[in-house]
Amino acid sequence: METRQLKILVIDDNRDNVIVLKALIRDAFPEAVVLMAFDGKNGLEMAAAEDPDIIFMDIIMPGMDGFEVCRKLKARTDLTDIPVVFVTAARGDREHRILALECGGEGFLSKPIDEQELISQIRAMAKIRGANIHKRNEKKRLDIRVRKQTESLKAAHARTLKLLKALEKENEARKRSEKALVEAQKLAHLGSYEFDFKNDELNCSEEVLNIFGVTSVEEVNAMERFIQFVHPDEISCVLEKVNKVMVEKSTADFIFRILRQDGEERIINMRMIPQFDENQNHSGNFGTIQDITRIRKTEEEIRYLSYHDYLTGLFNRRFYEEVLIKLDTEENYPLTLVMADVNGLKMINDSFGHAVGDELLQMASTVIKNGCREKDVIARLGGDEFVIILAKTDAETAALIIKRLEMLASREKIRGLKLSIAFGSRTKTRKEENIQKVLKNAEDDMYRHKLYESASMRSKTIELIMNTLYEKSNREMMHSNRVGLICEKIGMRMMLDQDEINQIRTAGLIHDIGKMGIDEKILNKPGSLSDDEWKEIQRHPEIGYRILSSVNEFSEMANCILEHHERWDGQGYPKGLKGDEISLQGRIVAVADSFDAMTSDRTYRKGLGQAEAIAEIKRCAGTHFDPLVAKMLVDVMHSEMISLESNGRLSQSAG
Repeated sequence: METRQLKILVIDDNRDNVIVLKALIRDAFPEAVVLMAFDGKNGLEMAAAEDPDIIFMDIIMPGMDGFEVCRKLKARTDLTDIPVVFVTAARGDREHRILALECGGEGFLSKPIDEQELISQIRAMAKIRGANIHKRNEKKRLDIRVRKQTESLKAAHARTLKLLKALEKENEARKRSEKALVEAQKLAHLGSYEFDFKNDELNCSEEVLNIFGVTSVEEVNAMERFIQFVHPDEISCVLEKVNKVMVEKSTADFIFRILRQDGEERIINMRMIPQFDENQNHSGNFGTIQDITRIRKTEEEIRYLSYHDYLTGLFNRRFYEEVLIKLDTEENYPLTLVMADVNGLKMINDSFGHAVGDELLQMASTVIKNGCREKDVIARLGGDEFVIILAKTDAETAALIIKRLEMLASREKIRGLKLSIAFGSRTKTRKEENIQKVLKNAEDDMYRHKLYESASMRSKTIELIMNTLYEKSNREMMHSNRVGLICEKIGMRMMLDQDEINQIRTAGLIHDIGKMGIDEKILNKPGSLSDDEWKEIQRHPEIGYRILSSVNEFSEMANCILEHHERWDGQGYPKGLKGDEISLQGRIVAVADSFDAMTSDRTYRKGLGQAEAIAEIKRCAGTHFDPLVAKMLVDVMHSEMISLESNGRLSQSAG
């Protein structure tokens, strides 16, 4: 979705609301096309005509409310994959949220609209839309591929059968068509054969020999030898069909497996046509043998992918939804649904990359498979969410299974971090209970556990990320320690309270956490960076912001980390903030970071002396730096006599 223009449809009977939302969208996504509809009927028509990427829709509208519009959208195959975000003034309306989910809505946006929340929703829905389009295109691609293969094989088969009909009428025609027959047989993996009862002899084309993996006709030229190639499980069935041809003297087609001498198993389709002599006695059989192994495997792959998650090998949402309907019967009660969510996946993806995130999901799926019973149905719903269907399982037994899963998860680690999965469950015991409500309650239970478990996991992840960054670059560790101490001294000089001082010191220590997402070769490059490498380095404030904003304990520092390369005059990055638009923490970290960078040696340059660096800070006050914060740094350096030691630490002399 990132590579093409977004098209967003806003449906609301209140024109003012539509105009405001359109303005917010265009402000955040200038290239986006924003379509407007002022009632549900018009919205449905516009969605069908324009095929938007995202629909924002009010719930309460005259004539047709948002829920009914959503149901009609999701009922249409050409519109069902458009993500729908409901917009309402009722932030905590639980009933509305449940109805939104039941009618197929993907998101919820509360009024008054928060711009950042809107941007996040648009990006998230754009990803969903992109994934839906990719899945749809992939299915089309597979369908086309199978259809082309099938058409090719059918065409080849038809040509071969046409030649075989000519064989039945006139043997001489076979000789004249032999070359064309061989080529057609190779194309279709299809060969011809003729079996003479009188001589107990088999004659066949070269392609039949290739199919059976033999080099000479003598290896298959008698019934006993031919039967030796048939898979042991199929012999009785094949003999039964051969006998049927002998008795009824009619054409037969049958599919069975063979075992070649090299041990490879093949699936063949054999056509057997009875042959008669001049006295109309059954003198033999002739026909075709086609290797359909590849066709069958392609069909099996398509069937597998339609019901399995490609990453974990577990069942997918489609299979889960179908099997849940089948299992939701009284003979399976009590029926327990378990929701599972992998803690910290987004942070792992942002910090270590999606390959590690995929590894985490695969590890979680293995744990869940190993901890569940063979009869249990396990599916990945998407992202970091899994669901387990426990038929004929009460709440007490389900709790024991969840406890076993938690124990197994605690034994697994990835990049030094323990695997953490939040679980929630609910049990259906009566037919009257709505299974979707049971699922929703299980999900709510899971999120209650996730609030506690995920917070602890995220804090440990932050510590692990910093340690990993320090392992990547010892220079970064020393730099972070110095910046943290300088920030602390500036905070004390500005007479901030102790909590604020502690927070600004921590911000200094972790200000470059986003460099975890930067290539180690760039971080440790001995020479100056190229333009492309500078662009890569300049991503680290945003990466750090994404990591920290998901952790409650560090969320207040997230903006500071995002802003520590902004400039007082608005010429910084990533957002070009100016003056007081930059948080005080961001301004303090900016001057401390710059001062330490100036005074630190690099392989391609010598660091400035302390006096030179102070002069540079003074010169840039009012352009690069907040003048007041710059003055505080200068005062700290002068009055507290802070100096840099060779080991990268800061020392303070009594003055």
